[in-house]
Amino acid sequence: MSSAACRPGTSWGVSRAFGKRVTRALGEAVSTSVEDRICYSYDATDVRAMPDMVAWPRTSHDASLLLRLAAEDRVPVIPRGAGTGYTGGSLPVDGGVVLSLERMTSVKRIDADALVAVVEPGVVNETLAEAVSAEGLSYPPDPASRRVSTIGGNIAECAGGPATVLHGTTRDYVAGLEVVLQSGDRVATGPLATSRRSSWDAGPLLVGSEGTLGVVTNAALRLAHAPEATATYWVEFADLESAARAVAAIVKSALPVSSLELLDHDTYEAAHEFVLGTPPERAVEGGLLIEVEGAREIVSGAALKLARLSEDFGAIHFRSPADETEREEIREIRRSISPSLARLATGKANEDITVPRSKIPDFVDGMRSIGDEEGLRILSFGHAGDGNLHVNVMFDREDIAQRKCARRAVDRLFELALSLGGTLSGEHGIGITKADQLASELDDTALAATAAVKRALDPDNLLNPDKILTNLPNPWWGDLDEPAC
Repeated sequence: MSSAACRPGTSWGVSRAFGKRVTRALGEAVSTSVEDRICYSYDATDVRAMPDMVAWPRTSHDASLLLRLAAEDRVPVIPRGAGTGYTGGSLPVDGGVVLSLERMTSVKRIDADALVAVVEPGVVNETLAEAVSAEGLSYPPDPASRRVSTIGGNIAECAGGPATVLHGTTRDYVAGLEVVLQSGDRVATGPLATSRRSSWDAGPLLVGSEGTLGVVTNAALRLAHAPEATATYWVEFADLESAARAVAAIVKSALPVSSLELLDHDTYEAAHEFVLGTPPERAVEGGLLIEVEGAREIVSGAALKLARLSEDFGAIHFRSPADETEREEIREIRRSISPSLARLATGKANEDITVPRSKIPDFVDGMRSIGDEEGLRILSFGHAGDGNLHVNVMFDREDIAQRKCARRAVDRLFELALSLGGTLSGEHGIGITKADQLASELDDTALAATAAVKRALDPDNLLNPDKILTNLPNPWWGDLDEPAC
């Protein structure tokens, strides 16, 4: 896999006349400089694709103008949040204009009575969480990238996070959207609509569509009351399989478990040393990070119940942090897993596979077998409470044989997940790096329906083209022959 510039498609290019019209419309919020274009040519995937232009609208009117001009000249437009995606959803694989929403950062209002916040798409997730917390409220979706990822990007990918087991994903918190379509026309749904609201709500269709159907320029988000009490627990098991088996029992316990995170040995060790500077005191083959929230009396009694449940599945250590500092330390270890794993190998394929909770032990067993058979380390962590596991295949990117084995391992992991009733992606999306696998999950009818929706809202295929539905080869692996060892 190479990090060199990669544009699998054919650049549509930007004419000088188009550049002048856009510059007249948006002024200094447009650039064609090489430096700016390079800055928007990559995301977290290590694939590069150079745009022809970058635009930074400040209002929905600006975004509408840009899209209208692009539609007239048939120039592709690629919406972009913070660029933290793992599947290439914001890469300009066909050139065109990257429409960065990073300057639309207003928290417009927080309505504590209606439990709704109205925000622009460039608002960072953690910024919104802190703003509503000051009002005694919470915004539950909390992806690991919450300190940098934006609400617009969260909506585009339907981001989740550790709290999904109790609170759900971003989809559950979108009350309404203002969206600019590929034509430049604006539509609004839910609380943001100014006309009658009894018609079909297109908002949910946009959540998780990866910027291929419209550009979100304002979002009305549901809020929740802050919990009365919270508690955090760290449980260690003799092996990962025992930790995996404990997950379903904990979820069934009727306790208000808000987070239930699974970590394997290498993952925990790497993240612990990354955050604290030292390896853990003892080896942890399988660990669970558990958080409980709700009424004070219920939370206070949770520790004993969780300890007993964990012991039933062979837990060897159970502890509750002594104070908020220690609790935040454990949370930070969880958030730091991805960057810490990047230090273990020069290549890392990060896949967010999801399987039914009851099938997690079967998936873990299969994952271990695949790693042994391919001669690779495969590390696992993630939101076990809703079956969303982040599986990392580690390899040497300069070793062609290892790259082939890694690609084969990823394909086998997808096959395993689907055979267990799972899905290719829990929250990272399909983008370009999983598009070649989509037909293994969706049948012909589902694929045709997906394509029909795309054609209806973007008939000229100008809005984030060649994402999700594409015939382009997977660019993440570079030029490889048949992926067999």
